Amino acid sequence: MLTHYVNDIDPKKPTLILLHGFISDHTTFHLVEDELNNQALNVIKVDLPGHGQDNTKHDIEWNMTFIAEQIKALIDYYELKNVYLHGYSMGGRVALSFAVHYPNVLNGLILESASPGIEDPTEQENRKNVDIERADYIQQVGIEQFVEEWSQLPLFNSQANLKSDERNRIKNMRLSQSPIGLSKALTDYGTGSQPSYWHKLEHLTIPVCIIVGEQDEKFINIGNKMKQSIKKSKFHVINNAGHTIHVEQPSKFDTIIIEFILGGKLCQDNGKQ
Repeated sequence: MLTHYVNDIDPKKPTLILLHGFISDHTTFHLVEDELNNQALNVIKVDLPGHGQDNTKHDIEWNMTFIAEQIKALIDYYELKNVYLHGYSMGGRVALSFAVHYPNVLNGLILESASPGIEDPTEQENRKNVDIERADYIQQVGIEQFVEEWSQLPLFNSQANLKSDERNRIKNMRLSQSPIGLSKALTDYGTGSQPSYWHKLEHLTIPVCIIVGEQDEKFINIGNKMKQSIKKSKFHVINNAGHTIHVEQPSKFDTIIIEFILGGKLCQDNGKQ
């Protein structure tokens, strides 16, 4: 079962499981978890394989099927019946994979800056090679240099607007990750290794909440395309945010999540928030 963090479980409350992105861990949700816990929700934060305090064995392949099985084991362990799964970026790919593998387990799915994978086989193979090269590179140059270069990716330009203490917290969180774990995560369940789930979207029958930042053009386009395929989907573009909405606009993130699960007017309205 995956390493996870949870307060007491109340079986009468809906449960929200939070999945982080690459080179991150459960602590990324520190700005949003208090408000979520204050609501009528159980909140479980997970460290995905290769991240945080994860202790998953390295002699097995961490593919999407394996991770989905581990999330199912977590749900079964707590005997959860009313479950909502959130995933950010890499965690969003994992969350969508779980919904595909176990279509009747979830009550709702929340995808933050996430993708169903790469449709074109050639592009997917090229990305797989990039992931393998990047996995080798992490161990060659060390975590300090890799974090420095990772932080400069255009995807995270909007994080420059964060307060200095939050930027430092993010940097320290990234520096605390294991190079060996990150390398295996990239090769085993990176974007290139993940099957494309685009053709599975039309078969999703649960409500899906898609969240993107207005400064994240790539994922706005992906989110729009997903919305066209998912019957019960709501699409939210968040003002003054890039790729990491839960960090850049935590209050708006909390509002959307809470109303998606517990109900409210906001989730009846698409568009910018």
